[in-house]
Amino acid sequence: MSLHGIYQFIVAVPIPASWTTSTETGVRTRVFSLTGSPNIFGDLLVMLAPTAAACIYYLKDWRAKLAAFCLTGLMCLCLLFTFSRGAWVGLIVAVLFFSFCLDRRILALMGVAVAAVLVAVPSITSRLTFLFTPEYAVASAAGGRAMRWAVGKNLLGSVNSWFGFGLGRFGGAVAMNNQVLDKTNAFSYFYMDNYYLKTLVEMGYLGLIFYLLMMAALVVWGIRAVRRSGAGRRIDLSLDPIRRSEGSPRALAVGILSGLLGVLVHCYFENIFEEPYMMAWFWGLAAALIYLGFYRKEAN
Repeated sequence: MSLHGIYQFIVAVPIPASWTTSTETGVRTRVFSLTGSPNIFGDLLVMLAPTAAACIYYLKDWRAKLAAFCLTGLMCLCLLFTFSRGAWVGLIVAVLFFSFCLDRRILALMGVAVAAVLVAVPSITSRLTFLFTPEYAVASAAGGRAMRWAVGKNLLGSVNSWFGFGLGRFGGAVAMNNQVLDKTNAFSYFYMDNYYLKTLVEMGYLGLIFYLLMMAALVVWGIRAVRRSGAGRRIDLSLDPIRRSEGSPRALAVGILSGLLGVLVHCYFENIFEEPYMMAWFWGLAAALIYLGFYRKEAN
C-alpha cells in the first residue's frame, strides 16, 4: 500500500477539491492508496510503522533488519505524501514514546529528518504554516473543524449534557448513513473530525468518561505489558541498542504500543474509529500487545 501511495504521488492522482484549500497551491495531490481517505491511510501508517521499526531491533538476521528498515522508510515517506497533519502529529508522539523506550538516538534523527523535509519539500512546509494564517482561521470557521466542533457543542448544550444528543444521531458514520432528523438551516449532518468530541456529543459526559477510562486502561495495561515483556532478560548495556534488543519481545511491545498511542492522538483530529477495519487493526494489535506481556510462556 505504501508503494501504491508513492505511485499515486508521482502521477499526481486526482483528488476532490475539498481535500485542500484554494490557498494550498503547492499540494499537488494527497495519497490514499486503497483506503479512499488520506487521513485514514495516514493513521494506518502511523499504527503500523512503529511495529515495522521495532522489527529492526527485534530481528537478528541483517537481511531481515534491512527489509524492516526499508519497509519503515517506505511507510514514513508515504505518510508525508498523505499530507494528513493529524497523522503527522500522531507519528511524532509515536516516535517520542518509541525513542524513550528503545533508542533515544532516534530523537536526533527525527529532528534532522523534520528539518530536511521542511527545507526540501515546500508543499509540506506550506501546509504546516497554513495553520497559523488568517486564511486558515476563516476556512476552519466557515466549514472546517472550528465550525464542526462549534455545531457539536451547541447540540450538546441543547440536551442533557450528561447523556448526550443520542448514540448514532450526529457526528459519525451511523448518523451520516441514516439521517433520522430533518435537515434545517441550523442543523446538517457531517463528521465531527474529532472522535472524542463525537463521543461526547452523542453519549454525553458519562459516555465520554467511560470511553476515556477504557482507553486509559489500555494505555496502563500496555505499559505494564511492555515492562513484563522484558522481565527476566539480562540486558548488556555495553551493546548498541539495536544489538541489545535482538530477540527481545519488549521491542515488539514498544513498537505496537507506540503505534496505538499515535492513533489515540490522531483521534483528536479525525473520526478514525468510524472505519471498521481500523477498529479491527487497533484492537487486534492491542490483543497482541497484551499477549506479549501477559500470556507468553516466558512471561508466566
